[in-house]
Amino acid sequence: MKTLVIAEKPSVAQDIVRALTPSAGKFEKHDEYFENERYVVSSAVGHLVEIQAPEAFDVKRGKWSFAHLPVIPPHFDLKPVDKTKTRPCR
Repeated sequence: MKTLVIAEKPSVAQDIVRALTPSAGKFEKHDEYFENERYVVSSAVGHLVEIQAPEAFDVKRGKWSFAHLPVIPPHFDLKPVDKTKTRPCR
């Protein structure tokens, strides 16, 4: 089993990799993350998920009207932000 480390931003992920390398060994760099035998180090780039739009679970909510307000869903489902779908830490 590997430990996933999620950094605030890509430059911080690189700093973490530099700090871990002496004790954890060399990391292989992939497009959006670093990995070795013990760790996967990745970073967030803005928001990774967003609240799913109300019309996704209740069609009438998709039609804008003051009569449909307030929109308070029974639960808040999350979905990946399109530009971050490839991130390994979602």
